[in-house]
Amino acid sequence: SAIAGAMVLVNTVGLVKTSLALDDKHYGWIMAIFGVGAAITAFLLGSLDKTKTRSISLISGAILIGLAITFANFVPYNGLLFLWVLAGIGQTLADMPSETLIGENIEPKDQGKVYGSHFAFSHLWWAIAYPAAGFLGTQIPEQDFLYGGLLTLVLTAIIILISFNFYRR
Repeated sequence: SAIAGAMVLVNTVGLVKTSLALDDKHYGWIMAIFGVGAAITAFLLGSLDKTKTRSISLISGAILIGLAITFANFVPYNGLLFLWVLAGIGQTLADMPSETLIGENIEPKDQGKVYGSHFAFSHLWWAIAYPAAGFLGTQIPEQDFLYGGLLTLVLTAIIILISFNFYRR
C-alpha cells in the first residue's frame, strides 16, 4: 500500500495538471476525495472486519488501492474522482488494521515499543515508495500509475503467498 499511496501523493499533481491539463482547483478536489474515502473507511472499519487477524481488510485494501491506481492514466477527471475514492478506501483498509491489532493483542506496557517498531517498518516502505513513485512519474508519466498499480498488486500477491505458506505450516 505504500507504493500505491506514494503514487497518489507524488504523481497526482502531474496527472491532473499535465496529463489532464486542469488547474489547482481540480487537484485540490481530487486529493480531497482521496481523503474522504480514507476518512469514511476509518470510521466504519471497526464494523467491517471483525476477524482475528484483520486479514480481509489488509488484503482487500492493498488490492483495492492497487487496482484503483492501475487505471488512473486512462480515465477522464470524473473517472479519476471515482478511482481516488476507492484508493482512499483501500489505503485505510490496508494500513489501519495493523495498528488496531497492536492495540488489541499487545500488553499495554509493550505497546509503545511495538507501535514504534511498526512505525519504523512502515516508514521503511515509504522510504522505498517515494523514490519509486518519483522515478515512475518522471520516466514514464503517461503510464506511471499503471506500473505503480501493477507493482502494488504483484507485491501484494507475493505477500499473500508467503503468508499463506507460513500459516499453513
